[in-house]
Amino acid sequence: MIEKNVYKKWIFPVLAIFLLIAALLLWQYKKQETEYSIIQAIIEELPNYQSEIESWGYEVSILPKMTGEPDNAGLMRYYWKSVGPVLILENQDGGMYCFHVGFDQYISESTYIENMMLAPVSQYAEKEYEDVLKTVRLQICKRDIKREPLFENTADADAKDRYDVSVLIEITAESLVDGNEVSVFGGGFFETNYCSNNFEECRWWTGIDPASANNYSDQNIKQEYSAAQLLEYYRQGLELQSRLIELYHS
Repeated sequence: MIEKNVYKKWIFPVLAIFLLIAALLLWQYKKQETEYSIIQAIIEELPNYQSEIESWGYEVSILPKMTGEPDNAGLMRYYWKSVGPVLILENQDGGMYCFHVGFDQYISESTYIENMMLAPVSQYAEKEYEDVLKTVRLQICKRDIKREPLFENTADADAKDRYDVSVLIEITAESLVDGNEVSVFGGGFFETNYCSNNFEECRWWTGIDPASANNYSDQNIKQEYSAAQLLEYYRQGLELQSRLIELYHS
C-alpha cells in the first residue's frame, strides 16, 4: 500500500513535467510554422499587401523557387537549399531584405572609387597603388535557413548555436581605364559566424587553424562594416518581420 502511494505521489509531477516539455516543443514548432505560413500567405496574396509595404519605402518582389542559378550571387542560398518562394523588400539604396522562415538574410552591394594597393607580382616588387572601382558585396544570413531569426540569442558562448548568423563580404576591383578586373591587396571572400546579439562575438570551426581564419575574416569584414552597422541591418530585418506579421493579422 505504501509503494502504491509513493508511486502515485511521483507520477503526477513527472507527468506534468513531460506535458510541459511537450507543450514547449509544440509552441516552438507552431511559432516556426506561423512565421513561415504568414510569409507564404503574404506572397500568395501580395496585391492585398503591396501598397502598404511600398508605403514603408520598399520595392516588393517575389523570388520563385529556382531551377537555375540566379544572376545575383546573394540569392544562390535559395538555389542551393532548393527553397522558395522568397519575399524580397528592397530599399532605396538597393539593399535587399529576404523573408522565408521569417527574416532570412540581408544583401547589399556598394561600388565606389578607392585608391588600393595592387597585388604584388613578387615579394620583391615595389608597392603600387591605383585608383580602382571597388565593389563590396555584403551578405548577412541565418546559418539555419529553416529556423526563425532570434531577437535575443541566449545560447552558451561555447555552443555553435551562439553564432547563429553568417556574414560574408566579397571585394573586387576594376580598372578605371579598361574596366578589367584588377588584383588588389585585400580583395576576395571573407566569411565568419557571429552572435546576432552584437556582431562582436564570432567563431569559425573548419580548416587547419580556425581561430586565425576567424580573426582574419573578422578584421577584413570590420574594415568595411562596423559591428554597429551589421547589427543595424539585422535589427531592421527583424523589425520588418514584425511589421509584416502585424500587417497580416490586421
